[in-house]
Amino acid sequence: MQFKMAFFSNSNIMATKHKTFQFTGRWLNSLGEPPVCGSWMIYGGSGSGKTSFALQLAKYMTNFDRVLYWSLEQGNSPSFQRAWKREKMKDCGTDIIVADENTTFEMIEKAMCQRKGRGILIIDSLTPLKGLSFNIIQYERFRKKMKDKLLVWISHEKNGIPDANVGDYILKLADIKMRAEGFKIFINTRSGERLEDFVIWEHGAREYFGG
Repeated sequence: MQFKMAFFSNSNIMATKHKTFQFTGRWLNSLGEPPVCGSWMIYGGSGSGKTSFALQLAKYMTNFDRVLYWSLEQGNSPSFQRAWKREKMKDCGTDIIVADENTTFEMIEKAMCQRKGRGILIIDSLTPLKGLSFNIIQYERFRKKMKDKLLVWISHEKNGIPDANVGDYILKLADIKMRAEGFKIFINTRSGERLEDFVIWEHGAREYFGG
């Protein structure tokens, strides 16, 4: 087996043009202009606003590509339906489709990679995958198959880190790390860049943090 090696000079690095999302407004302030592919992580405690933020993000992302939302944790439950209605997701039409907890990785891959597939996958959440022993090898295999896609992973947290088996690994390598607390998202990038906090729900955030 032959391995291809790539070396980059200073001029190569400086001349490389990366395709990025051209965000505007508060999305630009909080997320910058990130690459259109890679992995992001949203994590936080129960009731912190993770799913509401994920739906807001999914809705905004339809300005750039089509979205597949994998509702592993809630499926098409009454609570998920309430969140869907609250965020007015019907405005997205068929730019967003939802997969439930009975969907497999193979089915997700097909939906993402078929002709006229989806460019953005939101996985809500990693926690149910604990029972399926989802591990780093499986994650890397899936990530490589989705190398031209954006993967947004959601996880509950324990002791300040994602609680799933592979969650801490994904967090460390994520291009954008988003921690939910009190209906706010605190954002860091892999490069260490600190961006503006994102308010999910102003009334809830004021009550939680005061002011």
